[in-house]
Parts: sequence; structure tokens; C-alpha cells
Amino acid sequence: MSLAHELKGYGDTVGLLHPGYLRTGMTNYSGHNDPDEAAANLLQRIEELNLDNTGSFRHANGEELPWQVA
Repeated sequence: MSLAHELKGYGDTVGLLHPGYLRTGMTNYSGHNDPDEAAANLLQRIEELNLDNTGSFRHANGEELPWQVA
């Protein structure tokens, strides 16, 4: 969040993205999405970043995720 505030004045955006629970060997292929689907969704989230939503934390599906600043 601090980085988002610092860079906003320069017109730069910052986003924190969560790919989700993916079907990979690490999850024994029990995830909800395939990695290529998650990657495509993450690219969409990146394209949606702007100065109004800089510093946001989003799931690959577009859902805004809660997080706290200490």
C-alpha cells in the first residue's frame, strides 16, 4: 500500500494479485482452475489497474480480497 501511495503521484499503479487454488502437481491436481486460465485472468486484472484502484488486492477472478495495513 505504501508503494502504491508513493508511485501514484508519478502515474504508476501497483496491484497485489492472487492466482487462486490451481490444478498443479503441488495441489495433486485438485485445484479450481488450470494455470493457463488463471494466467489469462491475471492479465485481465493487470489491464484493469488504474490510479483509482492502485494498491488493491484482487483474486484472479476479479474479486477484491480483504487485507489489513498494520
